[in-house]
Amino acid sequence: MKLRAVLIVWCVLGCVTPAAAQAGAAGETSASLRKNFEAVSGWLIKAAEQVPADTYTYQPAKTVRTFGQQIAHVVDGYNYFCAAASGKKAPWSETTEKGNTDKATLVQKLKQSTASCTAVYAGTGPAHELINNIAHANLHYGNVITYMRMLGLVPPSS
Repeated sequence: MKLRAVLIVWCVLGCVTPAAAQAGAAGETSASLRKNFEAVSGWLIKAAEQVPADTYTYQPAKTVRTFGQQIAHVVDGYNYFCAAASGKKAPWSETTEKGNTDKATLVQKLKQSTASCTAVYAGTGPAHELINNIAHANLHYGNVITYMRMLGLVPPSS
């Protein structure tokens, strides 16, 4: 009886059922994932727009991607991770990275893949795929920052 009385008082003060708590936590997780994706994807779009077209072939060393290939690789990552998060079986593909890596093409493809991913982040896809996408995008945004600094440009997140 005492436990029931405690639970009644607790519920009067703002009872949250385990199911409601879990739903609230899921909502907070979804909101956090959306916020983080919006930040990194926004910086990547701004960087892609900011870097001059003639420097998309910039490559600090022959063993690393060009700036354009970095942006293309992010597009390929978005396509892979967000397809997986929406329940589609999609193998990793380097189609964008191995294709045309000029500025006009890549800015358009980056915006398209960002829009597709944004729609997935609005849903209830598996968090691990969405987290992997954010981690991958942040990793390569770090590369983009370095390239921009080497080109004498200020990254959007600065």
